[in-house]
Amino acid sequence: MKHFLKITLIATTLAGSANAQTGIALSGPTHSTDQKVEMTADNLTVQQASNSAVFSGNAVVAQGDVRFGADMITVQYDPNGKAISDILAKGKVVFTNGSESAEAQSANYNVKTNVVVLTGSVLLLQGATAISGDRLRLDLSTNQATVTGNVKTVFNPK
Repeated sequence: MKHFLKITLIATTLAGSANAQTGIALSGPTHSTDQKVEMTADNLTVQQASNSAVFSGNAVVAQGDVRFGADMITVQYDPNGKAISDILAKGKVVFTNGSESAEAQSANYNVKTNVVVLTGSVLLLQGATAISGDRLRLDLSTNQATVTGNVKTVFNPK
């Protein structure tokens, strides 16, 4: 898989520290939740009692430039079932926003706040530059991100 991530570090990385935190300014487009949402998968299970739909097997949810791919994606609807409130992804999660991408074990996208939180073996790459950590919080409205927990950064100046 190709990884594209234009990042500028705006804080100091403390590699190997459990409390390490790195602030990142992302260069991708800001995300608008007004665009149509497209969902594909091998299987779909609708759970009306919990206002949710579970997409499994090659699951992808896309809205504009934002895309989630994972083994399983649960789309949670608001109580009246007319709007998506959260998108939960589990297993081999790949998140992209335009040219940026990240990988993790799980992710939660809150549509109302326009914030994505990725957890578990988070990895961001740009060419030979890599940032990894336990948790990545992306604010798609401001294009700001924070990596926390066991942050490790490898820079290649070339």
